[in-house]
Order: sequence, then C-alpha cells, then structure tokens
Amino acid sequence: MLLLFDGLDIHAYTKSDMTSTVKSKTPLTVPDAVRRRAGFKPGDQVEFKVSRGTVTILTRRLVAHDPDDTLTTEEAKKVRHAMKQVREGKVTPWPQVKHELDL
Repeated sequence: MLLLFDGLDIHAYTKSDMTSTVKSKTPLTVPDAVRRRAGFKPGDQVEFKVSRGTVTILTRRLVAHDPDDTLTTEEAKKVRHAMKQVREGKVTPWPQVKHELDL
C-alpha cells in the first residue's frame, strides 16, 4: 500500500494502481490513479524526460481559449487580404526587408 499526501488528504494506492506493463507493440498505458493524481485531461500533451534511469512525465496543456483573443471583423479582413497577397506572390522576403531598412 502506498500513501500519498495531497494537502491534508491522504490517498491510498496499491502497487497495481500505480504500475503498468510495457508491451512490444502498444503504447504505454498510464494507470487511472496516476492520471487522476496528475490531473491529465483529454487532449493534454505530455513530455518525457529521462535522467539517470528515472522518467519524468510533464503535462503540456494547451492554452485555454480566450474570448478576447478572437479576431475582430476588421482584423479578419486584413488577414484574408494578406493571405491573398501571399498566394499571389506579392511579398518581400524578410531578409530583403531587413537589408533595405539597414537592420
């Protein structure tokens, strides 16, 4: 039995709650108890770090949608216009712009 302290709460886990078997042809499955404790949500990405035989899994959660981070009608129009110019080849490469501006 493994006891983990989370603030004032104590969570008890058996070894089978915290282990998974590595198989040759399938992805590694993260046990439910570990996913709940780590706070994994559907769509989260995870990063694996290996150091001295220890694997650390870090959650990389996508940024939540911010309603204020939506293009206005005028901004969307400008983006469409710019994309049209790109498709038509009416663009100047950034290195050339930097050279012309002596940057």
